[in-house]
Amino acid sequence: MLGSLRFVARSFANITIAAERRHVHPTIRSIGSLNQLPLGSPTLPISIKLPTIITKKIIEKPVPCIPLRIPRPTISLPLADPLVDNDNEIQAARLIVIRRKKMKKHKLRKLRKRMKYVWAKVRQKREMRKEKAFQAELMGQVKEAEKFSPINYVHEKLNIVNMTILPNRWRGKRLPEFVIKDLIAKAQAKKQAKIETLERRKKFMASYKPE
Repeated sequence: MLGSLRFVARSFANITIAAERRHVHPTIRSIGSLNQLPLGSPTLPISIKLPTIITKKIIEKPVPCIPLRIPRPTISLPLADPLVDNDNEIQAARLIVIRRKKMKKHKLRKLRKRMKYVWAKVRQKREMRKEKAFQAELMGQVKEAEKFSPINYVHEKLNIVNMTILPNRWRGKRLPEFVIKDLIAKAQAKKQAKIETLERRKKFMASYKPE
């Protein structure tokens, strides 16, 4: 009996050495460590726990992967032209317009803030030029009022009233203004000469004494 126990212990010692070399299950290592204990009179009954080896099923041929076949639709869908106006499509054109409008507003605000005092100076110079032109116009009106003469004004008005209006036509003919003036002057001279001849004739007849 003792010899058989020694044989079992030695066999477990060999198993521990092989487990350390081949990395066997840790339960086998713990059982093989019994060889390191000093051999003495064993206590009965002896309970020996054998290691449990997990067996895995080896599959020689893997199961082939069967691809899934998706059936194609039998209904033919009409192809829509992307260039034609579509009510369901979403375009970013309006968003771009809104963004540009906001950017223009932002840039205008920045420009006004940056050029505030420069534009104020330009505005002040423009108002000063307008004020100087207005003052110069007032001074011209004052000088013209100082040169006014009421006597000359009355004579000018009387000359306008007494001025003879020239006709546009002379004896049914449309003639220039200077020709009409010459004809009127000749007619007046002829009339004056006729009047003078009549007066001379009257004087002569008054001074005549028959014999």
